[in-house]
Amino acid sequence: MTASADGFKLYAVVNFKTCGWCKKFRPVWEQNTKAMNPRSQQRVELVQLDTPAGKAKAEELGFSGGIPTLLATKNGAEVYRQPGYQDGKKFANTLFTLFSTYA
Repeated sequence: MTASADGFKLYAVVNFKTCGWCKKFRPVWEQNTKAMNPRSQQRVELVQLDTPAGKAKAEELGFSGGIPTLLATKNGAEVYRQPGYQDGKKFANTLFTLFSTYA
């Protein structure tokens, strides 16, 4: 899927097969993104490093580092990067802040 018209996109870089923190983050991601409106859902994407497509997307984003990581872009430029696990409340606050600022 292409980025929205204004170019804001949020990626969660994960590896659900081998990363314990990523596995713990999965239900947080799913719960929060399911609660979003359809337009906002189009602006979020999982980048799963355990798949060829995910590896290619991570390379395209210039990603290297720890997982899980949230990475946001606006018009193709990185505007946010935060490695580490976020619980439900923190992730919801991050979503609110990023969407309020960039979307």
